[in-house]
Amino acid sequence: MSTDTAAEPRRGESGEGTPATIVQNFARQVATRPGAPAMYFLAGERYTPISWSEFADGVRRLVSYLIGEGVAEQEHVAIWSANRPEWHLADVAILSARCRPVPVYLTLSADQARYVLGHSETRVVFVENEVLCGHVLQVRQELPTLKRVVVISGEVSDTHDGFVMSWQDALSRGADALAASTAEADRRAASVTLDDVATLIYTSGTTGPPKAVLLTHANVAAASGGLDEFIDAGPDDRVLSYLPLAHIAERLSTEFRSYARGHPVWFCDSIGNLGKRLREVRPTMFFGVPRVWEKMAAQVQKGVDELPQPRRALARWALRTGATAFARNGLEGGPPSGSLHKLADRMVLRKLRELLGFDEAKILASGAAPLSPDVISFFGSIGVRILEVYGQTEDTGTTTMNRPGRARLGTVGVPFRGVEIRIADDGEILVRGPIVMLGYFGNPAATAEVVRDGWFCTGDLGCRTPDGRVKITGRLKNMIATAAGKKIYPEEVEVHLANCPYILEVVVTGGRDARGEREEVHAHVFPDIKSLEALARSSGAVCDDAFVEATLRREVEARCQMLAPYKRVKRVIVRRQEFPKTTTGKIRRLDLAAETPEKRVGAVA
Repeated sequence: MSTDTAAEPRRGESGEGTPATIVQNFARQVATRPGAPAMYFLAGERYTPISWSEFADGVRRLVSYLIGEGVAEQEHVAIWSANRPEWHLADVAILSARCRPVPVYLTLSADQARYVLGHSETRVVFVENEVLCGHVLQVRQELPTLKRVVVISGEVSDTHDGFVMSWQDALSRGADALAASTAEADRRAASVTLDDVATLIYTSGTTGPPKAVLLTHANVAAASGGLDEFIDAGPDDRVLSYLPLAHIAERLSTEFRSYARGHPVWFCDSIGNLGKRLREVRPTMFFGVPRVWEKMAAQVQKGVDELPQPRRALARWALRTGATAFARNGLEGGPPSGSLHKLADRMVLRKLRELLGFDEAKILASGAAPLSPDVISFFGSIGVRILEVYGQTEDTGTTTMNRPGRARLGTVGVPFRGVEIRIADDGEILVRGPIVMLGYFGNPAATAEVVRDGWFCTGDLGCRTPDGRVKITGRLKNMIATAAGKKIYPEEVEVHLANCPYILEVVVTGGRDARGEREEVHAHVFPDIKSLEALARSSGAVCDDAFVEATLRREVEARCQMLAPYKRVKRVIVRRQEFPKTTTGKIRRLDLAAETPEKRVGAVA
């Protein structure tokens, strides 16, 4: 193996110095800022605050309730809900009772939830509503360890002989038992250590069934402390919670960081209202997955295209001017420079930032999957700098990040404090440090497969730049090997195709040639039919399957010309439906092989 651990200088020690558990961080906020807002929730269309002391009161009641239910230390309690204050209350209560939270993705089916609840041997599950409660009841007989379902929202119409209760009933039971359970609750909270498991996170992996990642309080403290080097966060900051809290990136960036740094959290009611909520909250820190950034960019471009003349011409001029400045300055940023750029910013670009809700943002980040350089550059032209974060659930979601003011396009930045990066001989990225997971729950064989001598084998391929930054080049499992021994990484080809105006989504895979003899490069394409229809109208053609296939083949061939011949796409497979995805927007490559023919239009040789 070859090692490269050089990195640029970092800031000094962060925040509070000594690492603390999540429970200790929460208690510190309650003690020092009891009346300050900890969370904001929507009551109708108005955001209403919940103070740290009110938060703590709910937590105490729920801890008492869990103790009364007989949930022992280190046992598992699940949360199956959308992002809301009750999610945080339940999470802190579970941790304060020295138990292990098990987040469940909101979109899981009853059978998928059965796997998570059964595999984790969950004792109590908090569910969003009676619909999800019904899903649990469907598989109740297959969950021998499950003792109770607590329904967060709405009334409980049927308790099923005490198996189901409402959130309010759980709080009431906890309040009634507070006097008797206070000593035990205090003992448990004081017993929580950095080595305790802080959560089980079930991966939404793209190539197999989920595994339960065990992350400790020490992992969370290291990841949060690492972020302190890059992000100067405090009580005056604002974050909007909208990505699934069952994903470690959202949990760390909004919930756990809130307890460590004291800033309140605003909850978004739905992804469909994200734009509206961003304009209301105007977050100072915001994390998005690539799909979110791509949709935002498309909406801005669509809005500009639909402007009447001469406003459209003015907006396009301003974007070109901003793009020129971004090409010169890159992600290092800085205020508008030069008279034309200042004019463009005053007349258009600043208004676009306000429209997005990013006019007061100081940190905007992207992670979970690579973000197209074109999307980063588009936002850069507006004056919005997106910094890429690299990590996996197994390393608490954080391995490297582009540093504000020193970021480089095409890289994912430098390692966090205490994190080592090694590039193996085959190009795989290996990670070692306090962020690496304890292991996979109930699966020591899988743990041993990916954690070797303390190094986590990420499955990602990459390299280090001379100044220590990390570049991601692909996934080891996705690699295509030709008969001539050539290695092709699909991600490299996908970057060239993703910028095509007639392609919404693309996945490059290996496939057999027409004779079924040799491995070659195939592209699965989900087309942008509206753009293709506009192209057909402008050329006097009919936008039928033949037109779509011919246009895509021509575009793919043109964009592959800059690649080596063996890397060029030999076959284009056109789809009728978008690709199946994980809860974080990653395309499930494994599902492509099992798809039904009706999802495809056809194949273009």
